[in-house]
Amino acid sequence: MAKPSAERVPGIDIARGLAVLGMFTAHVGVTSTDLTTFEGWLGFSHGRSSILFATVAGVSLGLATGRREPPSGKDLATARMAILARATALLVLVAFLDLLGTRVALILGFYAAYFVLALPFLRLRPSELAPIAVMIGVLGPPIAYYGPELLARLGLRLPRDGSGAFTDFLLTGHYPAIAWMAFVLAGLAVGRSDLRSTRLRLGLVGGGFGVAFLCALVSAGMTAAAGGREAIEANLRQATTEWAGPGALGLGDPWPTPQYLWLDGPHDDTMLEVFGSGGFALGVIGLCLYAGRIGARVLAPLAAVGAMALTVYSAQIVAIWAVTAGGFDLLDPPTNGPLGWMVLITLVAATLWRALLGQGPLERAMAAWVRWVTGRAAAPTEPVLRP
Repeated sequence: MAKPSAERVPGIDIARGLAVLGMFTAHVGVTSTDLTTFEGWLGFSHGRSSILFATVAGVSLGLATGRREPPSGKDLATARMAILARATALLVLVAFLDLLGTRVALILGFYAAYFVLALPFLRLRPSELAPIAVMIGVLGPPIAYYGPELLARLGLRLPRDGSGAFTDFLLTGHYPAIAWMAFVLAGLAVGRSDLRSTRLRLGLVGGGFGVAFLCALVSAGMTAAAGGREAIEANLRQATTEWAGPGALGLGDPWPTPQYLWLDGPHDDTMLEVFGSGGFALGVIGLCLYAGRIGARVLAPLAAVGAMALTVYSAQIVAIWAVTAGGFDLLDPPTNGPLGWMVLITLVAATLWRALLGQGPLERAMAAWVRWVTGRAAAPTEPVLRP
C-alpha cells in the first residue's frame, strides 16, 4: 500500500482541501447572505475559498523551496526552473479546461502567473516578505480599481484575448496579481516559518481572524455611511466605461468615487477584502495546522483532497462540463444535493486513491515533468571536440 510522503505537512494539505471544496461550494452550491441559514454559512465560500487556495499556494512554494532556509546558488536556480516548469504545465492544463466552456472563472492560469511573479522573492525571509505583502495589499487594490478605467479613458483596449494575457493576469482579470500577490507572498512567509511553532499557530489564528473581523466592521460602517452597496454600485454604473461604453468617458469626466474601496465582498479586490479575506485565510491555515497535529487521521479524507488538489480541481471542471452537457446545469442547481454528492464522492475517491496509489494522476504527471525539465537543465553538456 502506498503511503503519503513523510515530507508533507498534514495541516497544509487539510487547508488546501478546504479551499478546493470551498470552490466546489462557490461553483455548485446554493448560497445566500443570510447567516441564520445553512446556505448563508455556505456563502462564506465565495471569494474566500479562492483566496485560501492562493495563500496555500504561497505556503507550498515555501515548503518546496527550502522551507525555513531560502535557497541560494545552484539550489535557487533549480527551484526557479522547477517553478517555471510547473507554471508552463498549469497553462497547458488550464488551456484544455477552458475549452470546455463551463462558465467557471478558472484560477489555474493566474496561479501560473503568481508562481512566475514569485520567483524574485524566493530568497527572502518572513520578516522581509510580510511587509511586501502588506504593501501590495494597500497599494494594489486602488491600482486594480482605477487602472483599467484609466486605460479605457486613454482610448486603450482592455484585453479580450490571449494577446493581452500579461495585462489580464496582472491588472484586469478575475484574480489580478496586482492585488492577489499579497496572498501568495503572505503564504510564502508562512511557508518560510516554523510550522511546528505554537506561537506561529496562535498568531495566525488570533491575528488572522482578528484582522478579518476588524475589516468587516470597518467595511460595514463605511459602506453604510456611503449609502450602502447599492448606492456605490449606482455610482459605478454612471462613471465607468464598463457601463458607459468605450470612448464615452474621457479623463475630464467624473471618475468613480473611492467609496468602492470600502467594500469587502467576494472579488471586490479592495484593501478591506485583501486584508479581511486574507486574514481569514491565514486564520484557517492556523486552525488547520492545529488540526494536522491532533486530528490528522480523522481529517485524512480532507488531507487527501488537498494532497491531490490539482486532480480534484480539474475533475470538478470536467464533471461540471459533462453533467451540464447532459442537460442539467450543475452551476445553477435547485438544491445543495448535487454539491453534497460531489463532496462525498470526492472525499471517498481521493482517500482511496491516496491510500492505494499515492500521488494523484495529475500530481504524478506534474512531478515527472518537473523532474525531466530540471534534469535536462542540470545535465552536463557534451564537450565540443576540436580537431
